[in-house]
Amino acid sequence: MNEPRKHHYVPVCYQKNFANAQGLLWVYDREFVRYKELHPKSICVVKDLYAVKPDNAPKDQRVELVLSAVDGLFAAAVRELVPGRRPRPETLYAIAYFLGIQYSRLPSYAKIISAVYKTSVEEVMRLMSVNVDRMKSSMERYAQATGEKLDVTPESMVEAVRGGHLKVEITEMPFIAQLFETAETVSDTLRLVSWEILVANRQSGFISCDDPVVVVPPRGVVEVGFLVPGTVTYLPLTRSLCLRLGGVGHSFSYRDIDRQTVRIINQNIAAHSERFMMGPVREQLENVVLRSGSTHPELTARFTLETVKQDDSGSLQMIVQNTRRYFYEGVAERSSF
Repeated sequence: MNEPRKHHYVPVCYQKNFANAQGLLWVYDREFVRYKELHPKSICVVKDLYAVKPDNAPKDQRVELVLSAVDGLFAAAVRELVPGRRPRPETLYAIAYFLGIQYSRLPSYAKIISAVYKTSVEEVMRLMSVNVDRMKSSMERYAQATGEKLDVTPESMVEAVRGGHLKVEITEMPFIAQLFETAETVSDTLRLVSWEILVANRQSGFISCDDPVVVVPPRGVVEVGFLVPGTVTYLPLTRSLCLRLGGVGHSFSYRDIDRQTVRIINQNIAAHSERFMMGPVREQLENVVLRSGSTHPELTARFTLETVKQDDSGSLQMIVQNTRRYFYEGVAERSSF
């Protein structure tokens, strides 16, 4: 169990929905600026991304098993989508929960969650070390709560914190816990918006990427969020189907769309990718990469952590989901904020 295991942050069963007749994908790598035809098993993978690593014990891989079960339910739900037929409630729930999981299972999300927890712990340490009396009081409360008396003086602790001699290391647990909490919140939120399954014609088709939950704010709006008025969220489901979420309501429908609409959606998917874009046809992928201006990695981070207020009594930290590049129907040039 201590051997590293490959964990896919975009599931293989999902990627296969965009593969060609040989079961392979044409993949564009923004980091190395190259195209390759690859099997889904070799794409969007990180070793032990979801493994719990306890001290002096084997790695626990059960989170990956749970995610695999979620992926399986999603795959079965997508197979039930037939234009003209309303899906069962459990089918829609499986898709909504998968979307929430997919939104938060990414390495970039793990990075920002770890940064948040690290900043929070460092802030607590800073507040404890404002003066010796406050540190002494904190150490006394710790001893009362745990029954363990620290064998150091308040003065030495203040000096260690202020001198940067204490290093904060965050385990994988905050990310794993937040992964499922975020998935629940997102899936519950999506029940409040209208659902539409967009159906591409045979002459076109959807691509996907390594961050396929694409949130597109209204033109000219800098706030990014599922419930920001006018926001549309896309999740390509298969080569021919794409989920579109937007507008408060509980409606569900299918809609046939033309090649131009597919093209706009694909450009948003490409621009939203972190590193990889994938599809069955190299020529189409090349066109999408060029039209969307996605040949190289984005310069703007997906999330940033900002300190809004800070003094000796506390602080306020805020996670900001940054706007990126977006494309809109009827607009020749892309919008960027």
